[in-house]
Amino acid sequence: MTSAHGCVRTVSKALRFVPAVAPNPDRELGEARAAIDRGDGLAAVKSLDRARRGYLKERDSDGLEHVLRMADLVDDSSDRVRIVRENLAYAVKQNLRQETRRQAGTAGTPWHDPYPDLRAPTEHTGLVLTKPVKLVIGAGVVVGTALLLALVIALSLEPGRHTVTLRLVNDTPEHVTVRGCDDLACDSTWLDRDLDPGQETDTDVDRDRLVELFQVERSGHDATCLPARIHDGYLQLDGEGGALAVRLSEATACPGTTVLPAPAGEPSL
Repeated sequence: MTSAHGCVRTVSKALRFVPAVAPNPDRELGEARAAIDRGDGLAAVKSLDRARRGYLKERDSDGLEHVLRMADLVDDSSDRVRIVRENLAYAVKQNLRQETRRQAGTAGTPWHDPYPDLRAPTEHTGLVLTKPVKLVIGAGVVVGTALLLALVIALSLEPGRHTVTLRLVNDTPEHVTVRGCDDLACDSTWLDRDLDPGQETDTDVDRDRLVELFQVERSGHDATCLPARIHDGYLQLDGEGGALAVRLSEATACPGTTVLPAPAGEPSL
């Protein structure tokens, strides 16, 4: 395998991804309400996702519950809206599990899982019928155990932000463009790289992030999605450092099935 390190330069500071957090999640709820009223499901989900990030940062479980209730009001008559809404609801429930566990630990009381069904070690999938073909699409986010959730909470309380190197490997026979997505619909991106067959490139990602979404584009094909389970991958490193690697051939029809990155060896020469 040849490496793109000679032709694809990685500038860590410019490429580090800081998740967008709404400066005013209440305002984002208002934007979502307006989008729901005018029937714009995608805009509503985007505003709700920004509100979710804001309430999570503020550790506001009531706000997260409000986001979940408003998600139920989004018109999901289109497959795309239905999938991003389901992904949003799943993310909110995981956030609520995390926050209620933290609150129980602080108060010294037993934790009662508000969504015990999410503990099943299976992917949550959505059924999507696209126009050109009918596909069964796995649309999942990571299912964490109670131990993993406790670790995520502990890491989230540490000062500062920690990153891990993620190596994107083009193991396909075609030239591809890989993009890092800021949101579920991938309408805005934080990374944009072109890779020839056999090339690879590195970027820094938040090691505590449950899922980082990438979109892979090839000439003459529909875009595919690669949701990478960053935190689960980072746990495989056992605190010894190193990088994670993910193969672009693992991308599937959007919104994609989650993929677990593997510890990476030394870059190919």
